Amino acid sequence: MFNKEKERPTAATADDRLSLVLSYQRSDIDERKLKKFQGRLIELCDEFGYDVVGQVEIRPQSRQRDNTTVLNASIPVRLREEREEEKSAGS
Repeated sequence: MFNKEKERPTAATADDRLSLVLSYQRSDIDERKLKKFQGRLIELCDEFGYDVVGQVEIRPQSRQRDNTTVLNASIPVRLREEREEEKSAGS
């Protein structure tokens, strides 16, 4: 009655939808500005004593209700250990 055998698996349909949404969202953002933003985030981490220990990922997400874009950044960091020189200089 519902022909479930002929339908695509739900996971495949969800993947296609996600790809479409990501393609749409990324088209609104200038890639050069995103790269510059990513570089500045890494600089800020360095200034605040963190070492970036993996790939920085920035995911733009468009919000239709207020026509804005949210940038979600994932930055794997590790607190930088102070060197002995820096510790003794501060004393």
